[in-house]
Amino acid sequence: QEEVRLAARIQTELLPKTGPNIAGYDIVGKTIPAQEVGGDYFDFIPIDDDRLAFCLGDVTGKGLPASLLMANLQATLRGQTLTTGSPKTCLERSNQLLYQSTSPEKFATLFYAIIDLRTHQIHYSNAGHDNPYLYSGTVAAKRLKIGGIPLGMLPDFTYEMESVQLEDDSILVAYSDGVTEAMNAQEEMFGEERIAAVIEKHKQAPAFEIIDHLVSAVKTFAAGHPQSDDITVVVMRRKKN
Repeated sequence: QEEVRLAARIQTELLPKTGPNIAGYDIVGKTIPAQEVGGDYFDFIPIDDDRLAFCLGDVTGKGLPASLLMANLQATLRGQTLTTGSPKTCLERSNQLLYQSTSPEKFATLFYAIIDLRTHQIHYSNAGHDNPYLYSGTVAAKRLKIGGIPLGMLPDFTYEMESVQLEDDSILVAYSDGVTEAMNAQEEMFGEERIAAVIEKHKQAPAFEIIDHLVSAVKTFAAGHPQSDDITVVVMRRKKN
């Protein structure tokens, strides 16, 4: 039990304590493990004065084995982020490294993006992760799904990449499947429609409040049913000029 508590403390220290302090942006992340340690991962990685990488991932399994793979994924991504110039290349190299260092049944889904703070463009690739929501003004929500399969499943895979513009007051919400697959006593899942409804209702709120509203909605829906998977949410807003 003491070793598990120590592992939980180490894992907490690996994750960002706060969101990055960037003028014109409001960026926050939060994770709630189903057990003392978990397999969800989010990160904010400064590349230079004009670029920030951010990601949200979910590795297979739960508990200590998942936390070890999460730490491996974090180290891999941080290293590749600082040596590659695009999400596509970062995911392709990380995929190879993860495949070489893990057994075939171990893999990780990941949404990975780089924001250009000069042009306010997001360049992203999605490795089999739940599709984040991007809201821009009155335009209908866009789902960020371009990419490919989860990391670690095949030794060589060519990922696709897409670039999207962040307009004033637009928000991006990424989450793990611990949100969509949260269940109530009737074994109904929370699902994507409820996520979209919560975001739509509170999309003018600060980033941390959107996360709190989403987590609260999940807990209300579950109505005391035990949390079966890690819950992680990252929200990024470009503020109005």
